[in-house]
Amino acid sequence: MQGQAPQLRLDPAPEWRVYREEVRISELAESAGVPTSTVRYYERVGLLAQPHRTASGYRDYAEDAAARLLLIARARRMGLSCDQVTSLLPVWSTSSCGATQERVARLIEDKQAEIAERILELKQFSAQLDDVRTRLEAEAPPPACRADLSCCVPESTGGPVAIELTPRRA
Repeated sequence: MQGQAPQLRLDPAPEWRVYREEVRISELAESAGVPTSTVRYYERVGLLAQPHRTASGYRDYAEDAAARLLLIARARRMGLSCDQVTSLLPVWSTSSCGATQERVARLIEDKQAEIAERILELKQFSAQLDDVRTRLEAEAPPPACRADLSCCVPESTGGPVAIELTPRRA
């Protein structure tokens, strides 16, 4: 190999990775502002690729995993589901910022439509609760509950409401 400079090896032996570019799970999680449990979850659901493991079993993530995790974390903070993020990743991986922006804009529009629908459902639910409260307050409670419980838990005028309310964060 005349004319070529010899390649320098910084690692004393292959696979030792003393001078590595990979990062551990804690460093990766910190770079995106998520807990390590979230990184593991994204691996399980396929949003992040399974990383290389060291001989002692530690996860070693390549440098590109940080950018991918940052995209996933930001998309999830916008309220996008894991399925929606999954649909975004192939567009993003093409390195076409314009196409990625368009896809994010469509996903935001979908999310806003979903929110508007949810607001309507919550308003209808609130009206049902107001109706029940009005009926409760319309008459004084009897000395003992009626067998049909209409005195303390009146029948709601609407159908079943499948709304999962999450507690507010303190």
